[in-house]
Amino acid sequence: MSKQLRLDVAQLTDVGRKRPHNEDNMAYVIPRDSQVMAKKGALFIVADGMGGHAAGEVASEIAVDTVSNVYYQDEADDIPLSLMNAIKRANALIHQRAAENMMRSGMGTTCVAAVLRGGVAYIANVGDSRAYMVRHGQARQISQDHSWVEEQVRAGLLTKDQARSHAQRNVITRALGTQAEVEVDVFTELLEDGDTFVLCSDGLSGPVGEEDLRAIVNQYMPQESVYHLVERANENGGADNITAIVVRVMEAGDDVPAALQHPVHVGGGNHVADESTAVLGRVPSSSLGVSTPPRVEDGRINSRPLPPPAAEPAFISSKGYTAPHAAVNVPRRKRNRLLLPTIVVAILLIVALAGAGAWYFLRPSAVQTTLNNADTLISQAKLKVSSQPDQALSNLTQAQQELRSLKGASLNPQQSDQLISLQNNLTSEFKTALTNYNQRSLAVGLPCVNQAPVTLNASGSDIQTSSLATLQTDKDHTVSYVLGLDGAVYQVNDQHTLQKVPLGNDKIILLTSDNQYLYTLTSAQPSANYHLHAYKWQNNKLTEKVNNGTAIKPELVTNQTPLLLTAWAGEVYVISASSQANQNQATLLNYNVDKLDKDPATTQISISAGLVSAAALPNGQIFLLHSDGKIASLQANSPKALEAGVLVQQTVNTPWSQDAQNFNAATPVATPTAPISKFLSIPPPTAQTRQSLLSVGMVNNAAHLFVVDNTNHRVLNFVVKAPNSVAAAATPAASATANSMGGGVIAPNSNLPSASLEQQYVSSTLVSGVKGTAFDARTNHVNLLAAAPSSAATNQIVIDVSSTAACRPNP
Repeated sequence: MSKQLRLDVAQLTDVGRKRPHNEDNMAYVIPRDSQVMAKKGALFIVADGMGGHAAGEVASEIAVDTVSNVYYQDEADDIPLSLMNAIKRANALIHQRAAENMMRSGMGTTCVAAVLRGGVAYIANVGDSRAYMVRHGQARQISQDHSWVEEQVRAGLLTKDQARSHAQRNVITRALGTQAEVEVDVFTELLEDGDTFVLCSDGLSGPVGEEDLRAIVNQYMPQESVYHLVERANENGGADNITAIVVRVMEAGDDVPAALQHPVHVGGGNHVADESTAVLGRVPSSSLGVSTPPRVEDGRINSRPLPPPAAEPAFISSKGYTAPHAAVNVPRRKRNRLLLPTIVVAILLIVALAGAGAWYFLRPSAVQTTLNNADTLISQAKLKVSSQPDQALSNLTQAQQELRSLKGASLNPQQSDQLISLQNNLTSEFKTALTNYNQRSLAVGLPCVNQAPVTLNASGSDIQTSSLATLQTDKDHTVSYVLGLDGAVYQVNDQHTLQKVPLGNDKIILLTSDNQYLYTLTSAQPSANYHLHAYKWQNNKLTEKVNNGTAIKPELVTNQTPLLLTAWAGEVYVISASSQANQNQATLLNYNVDKLDKDPATTQISISAGLVSAAALPNGQIFLLHSDGKIASLQANSPKALEAGVLVQQTVNTPWSQDAQNFNAATPVATPTAPISKFLSIPPPTAQTRQSLLSVGMVNNAAHLFVVDNTNHRVLNFVVKAPNSVAAAATPAASATANSMGGGVIAPNSNLPSASLEQQYVSSTLVSGVKGTAFDARTNHVNLLAAAPSSAATNQIVIDVSSTAACRPNP
């Protein structure tokens, strides 16, 4: 039976931290029709636009839409030719659109596209957007930048290090739309199972080096990889728009054209290609040889290759735009007979302007109307601050918007006094309403008294961290361990310094603990053999339970990748993600720490969306957080583990993350998301926020579920109860119902797991980039591993959850 190409794909774009808007565009097409997929394959494309007045966004959108449509409309079997023709068509349309609108003159876009078909990948690029391939743990750039510095590097005139800091590093020598025709480079790669391709704009490839890209792609599935790549680019400055598509080859097809089984270079004569990469060809450019001065657009310079110094200076203005100059002499026209109509039109125009001026000066003052509107809203809020603080906050937010609209307006003395009075009233009422609302929402501000965040210092190098675990070493001490993106584990010592722990040579991809044991899951590259390890604290060091760990049999995770690791009281659970072919399936492996030499209990799970976090409680109760924000529960020891929604016992309001004490009329206000009702769920992440996380613990003999909600800057503390029974309906419904989870249907009379809110812990600065969470059973503390505000450092944050009165915010 022939092998069919199977892919796992994710994409993400972000405006970055310096740009006012996003001019990147991206798309991918995976045909559902098997015949189309077999003939044309799957298409992926990233475009990075350039040009003022939103022209770059227009150019990149045209590129993505045109290439996606034209490629599949071309019925030719020649993939490289079809791909080049589609890109050439996009170039022509962008150039034509620019010529039709003077405001978009010179607009253009880079373009990197990939077609994966059978056992071959075809990569095309124009400009400096890139395509990388990660194979056997190693990253390699497939595309070639069309930039001035890269051409100097390829010619041996500059080194890579010199190119990174060169004054001309933003000069690109090729782009779509800037000329009537364009050259397109196309490369080919034979596919292997496990290959991962990353297509990205220079907003990612600039601040994120190949080593970081390699580490992230190796550690995470595509859905998580894109998030971490974009986040890393923002952590390193986020100077440009950031876009990435990550494509993992779950299984390569065996359909490989005979001509490509031994690929050779067939492109331009002076190109040096990797042995496994071939430049298939180029669409020729215009033969006119017209060179134009460089254009500086939003920090990107778009040019042909730099010309030699000319005898006369180029016409460049102070802002970098080409200055206007006469191209031809314009002959003087003869006087025509339109003088009388012109006079009539002028008179009518004067009359219209006079009428408009009279209306303007006689109408009520717009400033006064705005002030009156704000006054009414504040008065309405004042009546609701005690009984309906949520409605009061809504009124006050509208009033703040009204007052902000007056910024820069011309006010008379009376209006200025009224504005100051309204701002003071707004501030006072907002503080009261916010305090009342958060008290009703059981919300407490962070940090707790005497538990300020501490910054974790790296010893010798900058360590990028990803998850956290705690281990009780004796009755009086607990040690924290952090997993780095480099695949190593670090211990947090008493000086809050990260010290590397020698735990073998294999890469550690997952880390967890049950307070008594520290568990790791390792991957031996390139074969990706997985081992489960258990460590206990003995003689002031970590001692492994079973030497070299326990090998996870390959047949237990066929076509799957271990994604999550969680444990409770010696029961260890490894959850593997399903393949591209069956995205609604996952596998749960249940090991016992005292029987690691025995085969695990294996359970197939039906899931409704991708899994991002898991936490285990006694008796095999597992909580799962999905990528869409839904939180579900299942019984690991059930013959057929079926996800059940978690009922909430009361409506859970989202706290306002503003600090009531420091609020003033100019403080930005972010309206909270909708409350949680009926079933437990939180908002899914955005490009600016991390995935949320779960942890669990027993507090005062009650099971607690802690939900880190990065989107709303909070940690939710729920008391949870397991169901007495969860039964699947005899015949699953064809369409989803209110109780439907993961392809199965929970019977309406089932006893579902439930959650009752005990406390919310809120901070807009501390709970925004939480990477890991762990419960310390010795102290009843929830520990968070979070990005430090306005810094690349990592903070450890402690929340005392021993009682509802334990965490009191710092004054």
